[in-house]
Amino acid sequence: MHTIHPNHFNQLMRLPAGIRTDLLEFLGATPVADIQLERMLREMDRLVEDSRARAGAEVMA
Repeated sequence: MHTIHPNHFNQLMRLPAGIRTDLLEFLGATPVADIQLERMLREMDRLVEDSRARAGAEVMA
């Protein structure tokens, strides 16, 4: 079993529950290098922030 770096784990736990669950299931079933996980987390963070920004813009409209 591959352990997750504590910083990556913290990032993972800040994701919305559905994304977090899917990513944890994926990580449990697929070997992923730390650098790959780092890229995935960065991309997920970006997507979540974009989604929140769009939702905020819709509320303001």
